[in-house]
Amino acid sequence: MKVDLHNHSIYSDGLYSIEDLLKIAKDNSIDVMALTDHDSCYGCMEAISLGLKYNITVIPGIELSTVYKGESVHIVGLFKNNYIPDEIKHISDDIKVYRLKRARIMMERIKDIFKVNMDIDKMLLNRDIVTRGNMFQHIMEYNPNLTKDMVNKMVSNTSPAYVEAAKFSTKDGIDFLKRNNCLTIYAHPTLSSKNIVEDVIRLGVDGIEYNYPKNKPGDREWFISLAKKYNLYLSAGSDFHGDINHALIGTSTLDMDLWNKIKEALK
Repeated sequence: MKVDLHNHSIYSDGLYSIEDLLKIAKDNSIDVMALTDHDSCYGCMEAISLGLKYNITVIPGIELSTVYKGESVHIVGLFKNNYIPDEIKHISDDIKVYRLKRARIMMERIKDIFKVNMDIDKMLLNRDIVTRGNMFQHIMEYNPNLTKDMVNKMVSNTSPAYVEAAKFSTKDGIDFLKRNNCLTIYAHPTLSSKNIVEDVIRLGVDGIEYNYPKNKPGDREWFISLAKKYNLYLSAGSDFHGDINHALIGTSTLDMDLWNKIKEALK
């Protein structure tokens, strides 16, 4: 059985529709997957419905952007009982508006600073949640002479064009998700500075994404030890987007015994 609890669709910065995402999951023998779009729950009910068609159990979720000590920290919220509270839907709407404004400002800065080609209106057309992933994809499309590393620097949080995306402090974000029926998972802790990982855990997350495609040597063992120390659920996810920066769905999966514990918590 293959369980992958971190994936994205066109409802944030994934390249695939919900149905195409389910088809790819099916082709890669996924039995259980979570849809965890950035700051968005828009595709969740569609994914649950299509999961029945493809015989895949879909866990509705969200990946909430937060900030801790000036550093971006993402918290995956997995909804219990397949129920999404109205407050989550409302915050998705609020963040959608903010992210559209933020994307326009940031792309205008990138265009001015780095002198690259783009069509901002086209990038923003019919988008629900616009992330730096969308910006990266757009710049690459309009500037085929640029390398992946060059464009990553333009959209990174150290770029002179960067505009903060997060609405929540990490503590407030965790509390918000817990208040709204979520099991909270610290997403890709390997991407955080090592000195803040335990700080974030102590803010009250329920679990940690210990199996992740970009883990560095020794990370899995370290995260397992932290899970034991703080009594956390162990989770796994491929962070599939369908682009060149992310792994294929099913790359990082969860063992059955670990999945059963999360499944019980999700009811």
